[in-house]
Amino acid sequence: MTPDYRRLEVAVPAEALIALDASTTLAYLAGTEAASAAATWIFDGCLATGRNTGVLSTLTAAELLVRPFRAGDASVASVEGFLRFFASIRLAEVTYSVARTAARLRAVTGISMPDAIVVGTAIELGADIIATNDRGWPAGLAGEVRTLRIVQLGDFAA
Repeated sequence: MTPDYRRLEVAVPAEALIALDASTTLAYLAGTEAASAAATWIFDGCLATGRNTGVLSTLTAAELLVRPFRAGDASVASVEGFLRFFASIRLAEVTYSVARTAARLRAVTGISMPDAIVVGTAIELGADIIATNDRGWPAGLAGEVRTLRIVQLGDFAA
């Protein structure tokens, strides 16, 4: 599917710091999901070109490595190579301030703790946008992250 690139360019302005969750990254790596083309635009059109910088929680990196560890060393090396390829993506540690923000988000919205940590990382590092393909995030989350725009990649699939 071809995404609506014009709408994507408006939703993700040049130079915006993009926080990435596992669903966006997996859509890019799989290449077969409805949101894969939009995820490809984020990774190849924004991050690989230097149009934008990104942040990815080390928790997300751990999520990305689970299946490869089941598949074997070559798969692990492939994902680790992917993570190193994008020099514009910063891997962010789960600090106390991230954990505290995540706990507040989970308490107020009921979001899962892994997702709360991803969102908490985005907030604490000053991301402008969080790119996700996860439709399971609670509606109340948007009200709690007023300075952070949630970009749902599935909304841009044609």
